[in-house]
Amino acid sequence: MKIGKYEFDKPKILAPMAGSTDISFREFVYGLGADFAVTEMIMANSLIYKNPKGFLLMERGEFDDPFVLQLAASEKDIFLKTLDHIKNSKADILDINMGCPAKKIVKKGAGSALLKDPKKVYDIIKSLKDALDIPVTVKIRLGFDSLTYKEVLKSIERAGADAVTVHRRTQLQQYGAFYPESIFEEIRELVSIPFICNGEIKTQEDIDRMFTLGCDGVMLGRQAIKTPWVFSGLKEEITLEERHQLMKKHFSLIVKYYGKERAVFKMKKFYGSYVRGVRSSKAFKSELMLIDDYNIVMEKLELFYKNNL
Repeated sequence: MKIGKYEFDKPKILAPMAGSTDISFREFVYGLGADFAVTEMIMANSLIYKNPKGFLLMERGEFDDPFVLQLAASEKDIFLKTLDHIKNSKADILDINMGCPAKKIVKKGAGSALLKDPKKVYDIIKSLKDALDIPVTVKIRLGFDSLTYKEVLKSIERAGADAVTVHRRTQLQQYGAFYPESIFEEIRELVSIPFICNGEIKTQEDIDRMFTLGCDGVMLGRQAIKTPWVFSGLKEEITLEERHQLMKKHFSLIVKYYGKERAVFKMKKFYGSYVRGVRSSKAFKSELMLIDDYNIVMEKLELFYKNNL
């Protein structure tokens, strides 16, 4: 798969996820085998109005190569007002979010709301392609409340996008029901640009099967939080001791970038990944969620592993 100057052989990609795919988690999954990652979704207006949070999400990590920046907005003119910020970020690839199903994003006319209007999709991508000298990619769902992906994909390709990622749900489906993976074979026939598949891909077997369906790349989202070692190519579940070591590495990276106090807060999203499958793990996870002191958390984690290994 080729996007601009970057070439990949069957890449595994970390999807953009709010509150998860920050600089520390991206570095963590690179170490596990991810080919590249996408930043958390950044609202274009947060850059226009100089919201510090928006700029914090644009921080490039040591291993972000390529550095893929994802933006969301409702209108072409809003995207265009961020051009200087995009250029200053030194992003290697700009990804446009046209798939976020969250109601607060859709209410603003951004994310998957754009799938209602293939012409607007075209105008946004074409304007950004004309204004930037880096590749522009797009992430979509199959439609908003109906299947409009055929019309949308035509607009995306005609506008000159360098690649497209398709999640096999509509906005209406949120994170529930999903379309069968055979839809990826159909999409492969519809577009000639690089095509990345996304949605309900959980194991190495799933990843291998996606490539037989014609996908050029595989993007992993929520499963990457649950089992980040999926990027390692392992076909079997890892041991508790292996999870123990990964937990320590992951925690140390969060501390590296955010300090111990913030690290405890950020790690709460991941506790379940490292303690599940052990007797009383649910109760233990609930206990950890109530603790905000780094040293106490680490003491309890070490004791947990010692008692269960």
